[in-house]
Amino acid sequence: MSMEQVAAALTHKIAPGVRNRILILDVERLPGITQQSWWDRGDLKNRYVHHETVTREPRTTIVCAKWYDSGEVIRLAEWDKGGRGAFLKRVHRLVSEADILVGHNVDNADVPWLKGDFYLPRIGHSHRPKLPVLPEPKTVDTLKVLRRQFKSGAPFKGLDAFCQVVGIPSKTDRYDRDAMERAVAGSVEDRQRLTDYCEGDVIATQWLYDWQRPHIKNHPALFVDGQNKLDTCRACGHETKPIAKRYVADVMTYTMQRCVECGWHGRLSLEPERMSIVRGV
Repeated sequence: MSMEQVAAALTHKIAPGVRNRILILDVERLPGITQQSWWDRGDLKNRYVHHETVTREPRTTIVCAKWYDSGEVIRLAEWDKGGRGAFLKRVHRLVSEADILVGHNVDNADVPWLKGDFYLPRIGHSHRPKLPVLPEPKTVDTLKVLRRQFKSGAPFKGLDAFCQVVGIPSKTDRYDRDAMERAVAGSVEDRQRLTDYCEGDVIATQWLYDWQRPHIKNHPALFVDGQNKLDTCRACGHETKPIAKRYVADVMTYTMQRCVECGWHGRLSLEPERMSIVRGV
């Protein structure tokens, strides 16, 4: 049995009838460069980077993405035909079409980095972006799910490490800062390698997303054709069934549902039962 077959038994796919456009995303960046004055190496510890000392800001150079229900990975890079301006327009259009963005640390890294690239010029590059405000999609941050649900119970929360721990396909390479410098300078070999690496991260992220689906408590609602919305699992779009257990809040209890496919649990915010009129002070 192949690793993919083993991993498929550990994961849960979204129902075929789901109409949300779900985009799995990963970006790679070129690091910034700054000038510093110092008398001793200790002076550089925790040194604040002043704007006037920056000779090059970090910027996004590669974006790989995949629609959840597609087998093709979209590969976009700053050195593609049309240069940085065309690259950012393609990425902006792609993100604007998504209902849900999925990524590992997407909320604190990929999304804010892309917003900066869409609207702000970068020191060290001549391009000046003029893109419209993005119709911002909902996000599922797979790193936040691990932190919130497992905390110290999962000591290794990096994409590569966690995928290896649970036995699903993981990253295929490592980021190489020097290779990125060479790629921006024109190295075809390094451009291919780094884009392949970014693509591998997208594929690994989708595996992780499918693995952790029953643990995603706040997944954005999924739209499924031909089904009762009250019976639809928010995490995968399959059918849910009532269970005997009730969800207990401060003064109310709610009927609970369990997904027949992924095992996700949710409460039905319909006709709750009041258990108390007293709240804690």
